[in-house]
Amino acid sequence: MRALPWGILYLAASPALVPPCPTDLPGFQDWHERTTRAFFASNLEGEILVEIATTLRRCSPQLEAVPAARKCMSNFSSFFEAVTRDKLVSGHQMGASIPDEQYFSEMPYPEMLELPAELKDQELLRWLDENDDASITSALSYIDGINATIPDPRLQWIAFIYTSQHLPTPDGTRSLGRFFVYVPRKDFDQYIQFGLQQDPAGKPPNGVSVVAVQKTAAGTGEVLKIPRARLKDFWRKRDGGRIEIGTRLDETGIAENCYTCHKQATLPITPDPLEFDEARFGEKLNLVNARMASHGALDLDGFTRSAYGPPMGPRTSPLRTPEFLAACSAGRVAPERLARLGEAMQCATCHDGHVRGELNYPSGIHAQPQGGTLVSFYVVNHKKMPLGATDLSEPERHALVECLNAEYYRGFGDQPGILQAWMLEEDCWREAMR
Repeated sequence: MRALPWGILYLAASPALVPPCPTDLPGFQDWHERTTRAFFASNLEGEILVEIATTLRRCSPQLEAVPAARKCMSNFSSFFEAVTRDKLVSGHQMGASIPDEQYFSEMPYPEMLELPAELKDQELLRWLDENDDASITSALSYIDGINATIPDPRLQWIAFIYTSQHLPTPDGTRSLGRFFVYVPRKDFDQYIQFGLQQDPAGKPPNGVSVVAVQKTAAGTGEVLKIPRARLKDFWRKRDGGRIEIGTRLDETGIAENCYTCHKQATLPITPDPLEFDEARFGEKLNLVNARMASHGALDLDGFTRSAYGPPMGPRTSPLRTPEFLAACSAGRVAPERLARLGEAMQCATCHDGHVRGELNYPSGIHAQPQGGTLVSFYVVNHKKMPLGATDLSEPERHALVECLNAEYYRGFGDQPGILQAWMLEEDCWREAMR
């Protein structure tokens, strides 16, 4: 087992070997610094998160008794509490501060996270299971029939099919096909996706996902300055010729921390261009993506975004020197293009928590099921980011991903990365230790 600082290895030790908690300011300062540096020397995920968080929980009475230490460890403490809640707190598999049951049952608008009754129609569900050209055409015509009953065009539904480039359904079938339905309402919008079977020899997918965006305050109807979002995974059950809709959590006992990936709750849809029918569905796709973008940065109910750290790619950074850019780009970028690389790193120009959600932990390192990360997919594969940057070559895009991760997580020379500096709070400790 790797050597870690005080208090980290106690999980593997007998109770008699559990080290005592610090009880004074110097003790906490020493442990905080060494543990933070050990964390950033690790892979930043998995076991070490739980080990540090468990020690923090065990030593919380002693920390509460030293107010200056509690203040200077506030970022550190809130981070480890937030990112391990799904692992250490019973009934919080989604990682939210409210229990899973409450997350799904107590909503401003009770129907916000429920599938519309029209989408539980047995004939529609069978068409989606059959998933051939005729069946999908029938399913799309079914949505057209619903729209014929909605006089206000702003509230009419939008439906299309596409193949995801990087996100299989979370049901073990690894299906990339999607039947997408956008359901606008006066008080909230719903973005609904049914997984579509791609392998005729495989099992039909169970997954159905909903992202709901609350636009108005319940009771008053006042438009929210910052819309709020919730997410829910449903589960199709096939029994005796019927297809019933349950929830993934109830049927499998599994849920994940939504905020790990959904820094912006409504992620833009980026179909596989080789599979997407642009002529048939391109306009609908653009309308839906524009509607998603119009919400701005969304507050994800139950999650404190700031606990996951500052945003990746600030407008300016003391780390972003020519020497750093040359090192992190590892020869992929010509010297005369390094300044352009630095300009392209300003993700927080948009991802600032106002225009778009911040790209904080674990953005850039959290692997997707198909490999890669969301940052690498949008920068390298989709070439959607940085917004409007059409002059970056393929090697420069790869370098951009590497440099963003280096600046945020690893630092350069004796300077810590952005997330580590935020967690260390060195200015606070200098003041406290005077």
